[in-house]
Amino acid sequence: MLRTVDDALALRSRLTEGTRLVIVGAGWIGAEVATAAAKKGCRVTVAEAADTPLANAIGPEIGALTVPWYAEAGVELRTGVKVAAVDRDGLALAGGGRIDADEVLVGVGVRPNVGWLDGSGLLVERGVVTDASFRACLDGAAPGAAGPGAVRHDVVAVGDVAAWWSGRYGRRLLVEHWDTALNAPEVAAATLLGEDAAYDAAPYFWSEQFGRMVQYAGHHAASERLVRRGDPAGRKWAVAWLTGDRLDAILTVDRPRDLVQARRVIAAGTRVDAEALADPETPVRHAVKP
Repeated sequence: MLRTVDDALALRSRLTEGTRLVIVGAGWIGAEVATAAAKKGCRVTVAEAADTPLANAIGPEIGALTVPWYAEAGVELRTGVKVAAVDRDGLALAGGGRIDADEVLVGVGVRPNVGWLDGSGLLVERGVVTDASFRACLDGAAPGAAGPGAVRHDVVAVGDVAAWWSGRYGRRLLVEHWDTALNAPEVAAATLLGEDAAYDAAPYFWSEQFGRMVQYAGHHAASERLVRRGDPAGRKWAVAWLTGDRLDAILTVDRPRDLVQARRVIAAGTRVDAEALADPETPVRHAVKP
């Protein structure tokens, strides 16, 4: 398991040429470790239960576009593979079969440790449920409720453990990336000081995979349609998710200018022309409707 800096350092020392490394999970962590291990000459196999990499994060349609990256880097990707057990010699697979390995890394996501809040009276689901100011909601409070008695004004939750209300997207978001952990505590501190503060930034994260810079901004779970920007068979491309003519989210591959401009558009909530947005030669800022 890769949880701490010490875990990362211990793993790095074992990534030597010829080492058979099996990674369980083709998510962000799995792809990043596969990238580093392949560069060091390891024989890397990635086992993923879903049919494509990154299926949970960006959906199977877009996740499938990253499949060729693995073969290009000399990494064996095995999708639709479920693991029954990890043993000293590798993986035992559900339904029989195994993958032999010298080292095994499990990268299948995290679960907030909230068991210690049992009986606290706070509303706890996958994380601590909060309003837009990170005030912890009381158990039994309706989702989205922020009226008197619905929250604890002296208790806040922030970071990976907080499921906070986003007015921008009209739902609760639990974002397990460093950008939220870095910027959200300022709002939580202001709330505890009695200030009128709310957090509603569009989520952002990035990942370096197989020689590519992959960046994402926004939230697309409820978006109506997908717009492709450039050819995914090439080195530089992007996809955008829209609801009506509003830009909900964008994923870019080696197109950092698109990401920067799209973040501004998302933050402003301005309308965009989908046809212009689909043209990779048109800057994102020029796709904004007057």
